[in-house]
Amino acid sequence: MDFLPGELFSRVTVVKSPTASMLEGGAAGIVDMRSARPFDRKGLRTAFSLTGTKNQQAEKYGNRGSALVSNTWGDTFGVLAGVAWSTNKVKTTGFESIGWTNANLLATQSSSSTRNNTGGGNWTIPGTVPANAGNGLTTGATIDEAFLLAKNPGLTIQQIDNAIIPRLGRAMVAEGSRDRQNAILSLEARPNSSVRMFLDAIYGHKKNEFERSDMNWVGRNGSAIPTSMTVDRADCANGCVVTKGTFANSQYFLEYRPYTEDTKFHSINPGINLKITDAISIDVQANKTRSDFHRQSPTVLFQTVLGSGITTEYDNTSGVPMLKATNTLTGASDILNTPGAFGWNGGRVNVQEEKRKVRTTGLRGSIDIDADFAEFKFGGAYDDVSRRIDSLNNDNYWSNIVCGRNLNVFLPGPNTTNKNGCNGTGAAGSAAADYPGYGTGYTAGATTPLQYLGSAIPNASIPGYLSASSRGFVALDWARFAKDSNYAGAHDTAIPGTGGTNTGVNPGFFQEKVTSVFTEVNGDTTLFGRQLRYNAGMRYATTEQTFASLSAPADPRNAALADGGRFPTPVVESLTTTTYGNFLPSGSLAYNIRPDLLARASMSKTITRADPTSLRALTGTFTDPSAQNGTLTNPDLKPYQSKNTDLGLEWYTGREGYVALAW
Repeated sequence: MDFLPGELFSRVTVVKSPTASMLEGGAAGIVDMRSARPFDRKGLRTAFSLTGTKNQQAEKYGNRGSALVSNTWGDTFGVLAGVAWSTNKVKTTGFESIGWTNANLLATQSSSSTRNNTGGGNWTIPGTVPANAGNGLTTGATIDEAFLLAKNPGLTIQQIDNAIIPRLGRAMVAEGSRDRQNAILSLEARPNSSVRMFLDAIYGHKKNEFERSDMNWVGRNGSAIPTSMTVDRADCANGCVVTKGTFANSQYFLEYRPYTEDTKFHSINPGINLKITDAISIDVQANKTRSDFHRQSPTVLFQTVLGSGITTEYDNTSGVPMLKATNTLTGASDILNTPGAFGWNGGRVNVQEEKRKVRTTGLRGSIDIDADFAEFKFGGAYDDVSRRIDSLNNDNYWSNIVCGRNLNVFLPGPNTTNKNGCNGTGAAGSAAADYPGYGTGYTAGATTPLQYLGSAIPNASIPGYLSASSRGFVALDWARFAKDSNYAGAHDTAIPGTGGTNTGVNPGFFQEKVTSVFTEVNGDTTLFGRQLRYNAGMRYATTEQTFASLSAPADPRNAALADGGRFPTPVVESLTTTTYGNFLPSGSLAYNIRPDLLARASMSKTITRADPTSLRALTGTFTDPSAQNGTLTNPDLKPYQSKNTDLGLEWYTGREGYVALAW
């Protein structure tokens, strides 16, 4: 309802027990939403609303509102038009961590036979004290078991081994706006008592613009030296949690990510009801929708220099970890808010984009025959739903310019445009010797001399793009950085690839076509002097699912080519189709035990189709950066089937009073 607001809808029907005439799917129930129409209330009517909103941490106010106007001319024609909007200012602050980890002790650091028995071990304590560790530690001193026990009095080596700290603990700030605009147009025509026609059109647009910054204490792959640690329990055989500690030789990085999400939605839904005779009527309606989503989320990452004297005071006694970084060499207490402390130092930039296209087409119809003793309904439906997700990446292109040596001719992978990594120290000069294959294969006929132009933003320039902020850590001047690093060029030339998006979604294509037919009977009779209503029916649905997986096989032509002449890695789409059919019976009874007491019973068979992302060719992937959760796909997955029985007793006490028992 965040994207399609309730102000545009006039009827929401929730059905717990399905009937044969309903579209299949949803063991827990079915929700049917119908948009507002002019004949919902005859004559001229208007409805307006305006509400101010304020999120606690956001500095500015937001608002939301709607306006609907409709009119009917006699009993034959009506028009309804309306708009709705929302502007929401949002700000979120807090602590988060990408997983938790214990130290990966070296053999010299633990003589225990159960060393590293709890796994993890993403954090390695160095074997000797590095230079500039501070905290009274002697450079070059051996860090062995005796050292760790002496520097962490009161702890056993098992506690030091198995105690966990944040794998990537960070303070974060995300702020921005969520804006939405919607419009509706509905036409109804009733030329006579036997014909009713409608046309509903809905438009939606949503745009989220956020700026996210986080300051990360490097636990994973880090080399901090723990001193004065305390833990939350005496027995750490199966793990325990560090509650306090001082960690010398720490390192931090700033991760800055502005992201924009833009979604557009269009829907059109025409329909007609024809009353052939007093006992026979026909309902036909169609629908077509399209939805387009585009997410841009570039990332810039700057790091402090390892071995620069940074110490972390860690406190997790309150349940929310607190990190305080100081420089024990200079005495600076606000080192994370000091622009000069940061540089490339192994940092990175990423161009991360995601595009989604969803298209639906539907047609459904039914014939209703009202006999004297019951009502019979026959019909069918056809639905075609497709979704394509593209993951666009251009990291190498942007890295080459901003922090690499800035090769003047971009060479797509598997050529190595950015040979020296992202360090901002690349100097200008000739590049011909580094690319002996240039002018052959993919670059055959190229005559532009290869030159390194030097990093667009060298390491020494990084502090000029940063400033101290009220967040407690440095802020990036994104507008100036994006301009000077030619982010626009990297964005404009990004192409779809096989890698997953930074929202954890894999690219590919999925289409589902469902054809179904049904028959249903409704009626009522008298049993023991009380009314008994009944429904029974059968639905049969056939489903055809087509899904595509992407792969990037090596181009065999590259085996004989040197760097600079290799052909780009191709992206191959492999299609797989599966079909299945399901019979879905249903039936229900409602009996008036007395006028205010109603007993209900229903039975049905329903299906819930598998998540399309689980139907790709057999692959295993991790769904989080710390590799703690994974998924395994299976193209042979069938829908979940459930047999449902619902029993209920309802007592209507009068007016709004209602008491129910259900099973």
